[in-house]
Amino acid sequence: MAQKFHLDEYKRETLIFRQRMLVAAALVILLMGILILWMINLQFINHEYYSSRSDGNRLHSQFVPPTRGLIYDRNGRLLADNRPVFNLTVVREQAAEFEQSLELLRSIIGLTDEDIERYEERQRRRAIPLSSVPLRQSLDEDEIARIAVHQHRLPGLAVEAQLARYYPYGASAAHALGYVSEINRQELQAMTEEQVRNYRGSNHIGKTGVEKTYESHLHGRVGFETVEKNNRGRVMRVLDRIDPEPGKDVRLHLDIDLQLAAEAALGDHRGAIVAIEPGTGGILAMVSKPDYDPNLFVTGISREQLSAINSSRHSPMFNRAVNSRVPGSTIKPFIGLAGLYHDIVTPETVIDDPGYYRLPARRRPYYDWTWWVDRSGHGPIDLERAIYQSCNTYFSHVAVELGIDRIHDFLLTWGFGSNISLDVPEANPGIVPSPQWKREHRNEPWYPGETPPEGFGNGMFQATTLQMASATAAIANHGVLERPRMLSAIQSNGGNEFADIIFDGEDVAQPMLPEPELVDHVRSAMIHTVSKPYDRERRRHEGTAYPFIEAVEPMAYDMGGKSGTAQVVGFLTDPAGNRLRSEEVIEEHQNHAMFIAFDASPESRIAVAVFVEHGQGGSSVAGPIAREVMDAYMLPILEREEAEREAREREQEVLLLTAVE
Repeated sequence: MAQKFHLDEYKRETLIFRQRMLVAAALVILLMGILILWMINLQFINHEYYSSRSDGNRLHSQFVPPTRGLIYDRNGRLLADNRPVFNLTVVREQAAEFEQSLELLRSIIGLTDEDIERYEERQRRRAIPLSSVPLRQSLDEDEIARIAVHQHRLPGLAVEAQLARYYPYGASAAHALGYVSEINRQELQAMTEEQVRNYRGSNHIGKTGVEKTYESHLHGRVGFETVEKNNRGRVMRVLDRIDPEPGKDVRLHLDIDLQLAAEAALGDHRGAIVAIEPGTGGILAMVSKPDYDPNLFVTGISREQLSAINSSRHSPMFNRAVNSRVPGSTIKPFIGLAGLYHDIVTPETVIDDPGYYRLPARRRPYYDWTWWVDRSGHGPIDLERAIYQSCNTYFSHVAVELGIDRIHDFLLTWGFGSNISLDVPEANPGIVPSPQWKREHRNEPWYPGETPPEGFGNGMFQATTLQMASATAAIANHGVLERPRMLSAIQSNGGNEFADIIFDGEDVAQPMLPEPELVDHVRSAMIHTVSKPYDRERRRHEGTAYPFIEAVEPMAYDMGGKSGTAQVVGFLTDPAGNRLRSEEVIEEHQNHAMFIAFDASPESRIAVAVFVEHGQGGSSVAGPIAREVMDAYMLPILEREEAEREAREREQEVLLLTAVE
């Protein structure tokens, strides 16, 4: 019986084994069939679909931003450069567990909410899927090292190199050059479709100054490339590429040495200086203080830094050179020229100045500055002395005789009342008042009592420092007005050569001018403003600027000038009616100081306008600043000319000795 039981168990186990083998074989065959069918589906039926998806994970198309053009000064000094920076970028589609990555970055590199907000804005502007977007810009070496250590925990994030704008002189010439910063939504919406395509891959655009004006030249044309990346998002190789077209370099009329000298001359004063080359209209220097460092804006200024700039009561972002409008007595030479042009006065015309001017049948006097010094006037005075002694009474008389309409029409031809600059579009046009202007802007008629102050610059007439420099350059240039310009030349044919620029509409209507000898008469009067010494008979300095400029140290060249003081409020007096001294007036109520000056040689090489906010004295404060700027430009020229003259003389001596031998 035991043997029979053993045989039955063996047969049963064999049967079970065979059944299991059949089931297993059937399962294997089924799975193999499924696998074969799936392979057929992958390799034949849906090959193109899965192949493209595979390439999509491996191959990436991206725009290549162009290298921004450089900006040079007139002597080839680099004013705006590009330097490499390292950015932490994100490919969002590959950034698994992105929120965890952000938390990790907060701890290792101090990522802020502000960084994340900027990234989200850039992400919304992204044009191509799977392209990288900066999360944090301008990483330092320590931050790069920390990211490298934790790279395995940061999928889809990588450190990439990029060229960023850099201003080697920092705040110097910031208002002239402007700055670049990230493109905002409003700027994108204002672009054409072609422009939007050209800015794919670019994050920055010129915001102000030269950077904005010549953005189309400086930016270049975007490129395109297809790259192969590994599973960590690193580029393994470039498969196809259309190179970007770099932006063109530009050269300005600006002289950075003169710019630095002008900034040093203005010192801690708030104000502006503009220097112009009379023969070309080229802007040699443009200073506005306080200023700011444009490098702060390139890679994204922090909230704290932006708040500090915006909350400053002195408005460092405000360009005083092209927006502040306070001419004061610097308008008097132009009113004098208007009087000569319309035959209202001649060089010999003399009026008597008792210290004030009064309209016929009117009680209100218009006081001259001498009245507030010793209750006197200039006595009998002609045009030349009225300019170099800055006689309000004389020019009140000329203004009334001219009438506001003729003053308006004359000043327009000298570039006042409009922005005649060729490439400073943000410049304020100023105000040249007229009865029509007053009706349109104030809904009031023109009153006769408003005309006298227009003659000495304390009326409604307003002009910027740039306009005063341009008009002064025209006087220096014997009445020929050249439109102010920043750009001198632009890179040609992608090489190192520059082509001089001829602007469309470069010519401008020339000023109304009296006879050339009468223009020279006004130039001579302006020279006497600086050079006319103390008059013992009158016990008064003749030239208002003489004691502050020529008397301090004799000049090596002839300089013409005119001072100006613009009232911020009317004359302030104490309860007894005595005029307050300047030190008794709070700063916000102190007068503004102006001075215009030019090289008075026949081939005048520079004209300067200086504005000092609440500077009090045009001659005493703004005058020495103008002289310092003029010296910085003229003395090296004179030294070079003297060296060249001596070299020619030595050469002639050698030739004579050779001939004798």
